[in-house]
Amino acid sequence: MNVLQADHISIVFGGLKAVDDVTIYAKKGELLGLIGPNGAGKTTIFNMLTGVYAPTKGNIAYVNGSGAEINIKGMQPYKVARIGVSRTFQNIRLFKNLSVLDNMLISMHKDVGYSVFGAITKSGRYLNTEKEFYDKALKILKAVKLDGKKGEYAKNLPYGEQRKLEIARAIATGAEIVFLDEPAAGMNPSETEELADLIQILK
Repeated sequence: MNVLQADHISIVFGGLKAVDDVTIYAKKGELLGLIGPNGAGKTTIFNMLTGVYAPTKGNIAYVNGSGAEINIKGMQPYKVARIGVSRTFQNIRLFKNLSVLDNMLISMHKDVGYSVFGAITKSGRYLNTEKEFYDKALKILKAVKLDGKKGEYAKNLPYGEQRKLEIARAIATGAEIVFLDEPAAGMNPSETEELADLIQILK
């Protein structure tokens, strides 16, 4: 069953056709690569698939865990994220002055089930939810070998580890589909090899 169906999508900016008639289908558990030279429109396609841009032509639909098909054309990015789609960016976008662990916890905010009052009074639901988030964050950090650095500021991590953290954070959202935009950009060969292994593990 396809979880992503992008049919004949195109986008035009001021008369310039940046992407022309692209169709992408992806199945659950499938690992796909979008390959092309600089300026070919890869990031523009990602921006359409995640709601940053609405395609000029064509449709984009996701099929959620319940089997419901959701058309996201014109949907705002935060709403696309809520239906189970996450991404990383070419340029790392971490909360650099927060810890590694806090970067992970922030990614789970859409699943918070307690009120502001519950947080202030530390209700049972608040305590249970926070423990669940903490355990999930640590499990993912362990998978990417960053659990030993959970208390460090994100800005103090080496470049390759910042990339790992960004991917881990995308996974922590609970997304069914994760788009990685040039995840190996700026990495040395050793870091790139580690990243390839990591993607296979997370898959």
